[in-house]
Amino acid sequence: MTPERRFGYSTAPRPPYEFVPVKCVGEPRCPEAYRSRILIDTVHDGAVIPEPLLKSPRVKWMHEDGSLWEHFLRERDWGANLVAAHVAKELGLDGYYRITVARVVMDFNRFPGCSYPGATPLERLAISDPMARNLNHLEKRYVLEQCYDVISDEMEKALEGKFIRLAIHSYDAHNLSMTERPATSLLSRSISYQQNSKLPYGTFDPLFPDILAESSCKPILRDRLALTLEKAGISVEHNYPYCLPDGSLEIRAQPWLFFRRLKRLFEEDFPHTTDDPSYAMVWYMLLNTNMRRADSGTLSAYFHRFRRAPEGRKNEFERARQAYETISEYLRSQPTMINDYRRSHHRTSAMSIEVRKDLVWSHQGEASRASAAETASLIGKKIAEAIEVYLKEDREAEEDA
Repeated sequence: MTPERRFGYSTAPRPPYEFVPVKCVGEPRCPEAYRSRILIDTVHDGAVIPEPLLKSPRVKWMHEDGSLWEHFLRERDWGANLVAAHVAKELGLDGYYRITVARVVMDFNRFPGCSYPGATPLERLAISDPMARNLNHLEKRYVLEQCYDVISDEMEKALEGKFIRLAIHSYDAHNLSMTERPATSLLSRSISYQQNSKLPYGTFDPLFPDILAESSCKPILRDRLALTLEKAGISVEHNYPYCLPDGSLEIRAQPWLFFRRLKRLFEEDFPHTTDDPSYAMVWYMLLNTNMRRADSGTLSAYFHRFRRAPEGRKNEFERARQAYETISEYLRSQPTMINDYRRSHHRTSAMSIEVRKDLVWSHQGEASRASAAETASLIGKKIAEAIEVYLKEDREAEEDA
C-alpha cells in the first residue's frame, strides 16, 4: 500500500484555498448581522501535494520510500480543520476556509521564498526542507505562483470587510525540553516585536508604525477567549511557546489593513489623486505586503536604498517619490491617526489559536479518535461561546468607550 493511500495525502487537483460549507446545529451563537464579518480558516491542515511535483525525481523518490510521508506527518496541523468546522457551526456561519496545499510543500504563513539551510521554524520562508533541497528553480516558482499567489488573491477577497479573522492551528504536545504545552495558546504578537519592541527594518515600508505589531487583535477579544476556555478547564497561554512569525498572515495583514485605511482617508481629503498614476504606483507598493511584485520592490529600493531607477523610468520614479513624500507628510500631519486606528473597534482583529494535536486528533484506534473528536467539539464550542459574548457584550462596551 502506498503512503498516499495509507496515510491520506492526496495529489487530486483542488483549489489551493477553498470554502468548506458547514451546517449549523441548534441556535447560532453569532448574531445574524455579524455572520458575514467573521472569517474562520486553517492554513496548515492541508493534505494536497500537487501532482506535478511528484514528477520531480527527488520528490518521487521520497514519495516511494515513505520519507515524504514522514515530513507530511510532522508538518501538518492535524485536527485544525475539525476544530474550525465546530467553531463555524456553533457561530452559525456558512462555513470556514482552508488551505488545501500540504505544509510540507508550502507554508503560506511565512514570507514567500526558499528557506536557507538550518532556518528555524520561525525563521523559515514559504518553501522549506525537504522541498527547498529537492525542487529545482522552475518547480519552486510553480509552488509560489500556482499556490502562494492564488491563495493570497483569494484570501484577500475573503478578508474584505471582516472584523474578526481567526486561524485555527494545532501544535505538538511537548516542547523540545519535553515539558508539556498548554492545551491552547493564543497568538497575537510578532516575534520580533516581542523580542525587540520593533520589527526588523525593511520588513514593511517605513511608513508602517511598528506599534501595530504589538497586538494583531483587540485585547478584549483575546482575553474573552482565554477566560471562556479556562472556565471550561482548557488551559490557555498567550504567545507561548512562541509568538507569531513576522511573515505570518496576522502580521502581514497589519500593514495591508493600515495602508488601506490610510489610502481611503488620504483620497477623501485629496480626491484629485485617485486617478494619478504616480499615487497609484505608491499605493500599489505599500499594499504589496506579500512581497510578490518585483516592480513594487524596485520602487521601494529607489525610495529607501537610493538605487537607480530602471533605464528610461527616472522621471516616472521621481514623480512617484514626490507622491510618496506627500503621503508621508499627510500621515505626519495626523498625530492621532495611528493611535485612533490602533484602538478603533473597526480595526480587524486577526489572531491564531493553537490547540494541542493530541487533544483533537488521533492516529490510533476508534476509541481514541472518538475521544479526540469530542474534545475538538468542546474546544470549538467554547471558542464560539467566547466570540458570542464578545460580540454581544464586549464589542458594545468598546463602541461606547
